[in-house]
Amino acid sequence: RLILIDNGSHDSSTDYLRTVVARHGNVSGIFNYKNRYHGPAMHQGIVASNTRYVFTLDSDSAVLRTGFLEAMLAQFSNPDTYAVGSLRFMDRFGFDLLPGTRCYTHYIHPAMMLLDRAKYLTLTRFIHHGSPCLRNMYAAQRRGYRLCDFPVQDFCLHLGRGTCSRYGYGLSVKTLIESYISKWLSLGSRLH
Repeated sequence: RLILIDNGSHDSSTDYLRTVVARHGNVSGIFNYKNRYHGPAMHQGIVASNTRYVFTLDSDSAVLRTGFLEAMLAQFSNPDTYAVGSLRFMDRFGFDLLPGTRCYTHYIHPAMMLLDRAKYLTLTRFIHHGSPCLRNMYAAQRRGYRLCDFPVQDFCLHLGRGTCSRYGYGLSVKTLIESYISKWLSLGSRLH
């Protein structure tokens, strides 16, 4: 089953998605009148799904070749696995850290991610944030769930900066300044 989420587009893409939904019985759509932001829109799709595992694919991503879903799904043979995809290391503000620095949490990037829906529904939901899964992934780690790195970028291309270039992340100036200080301090600790 494919769930397409139109997050307040108000252009010809909305009509196109409605046509796709009408033509295909295995495709459904969620049409938000306004942009609810990345995290809340993904949450809508996860709640609307009825499968054990959910694969998220951002609109600024493209599938280049097949075979990755089966390989990602194999990671769930370990019952503690929560999410599989491109693993990042984030500070507490949701910014990528340099390899080897102390991090707030491990983070599977949601542009192309496979997750266990049942586990998701027991954790903090995805939120409006530049890194919408940050609190969720932190909660998953605290529960002892596994976040598995998988080279999904070998199968799918994430162009990046989809709608954030138009709508922004909504981060405050204070958060941005604190994140830069955090990065500077982590870089300084690596130089000593």
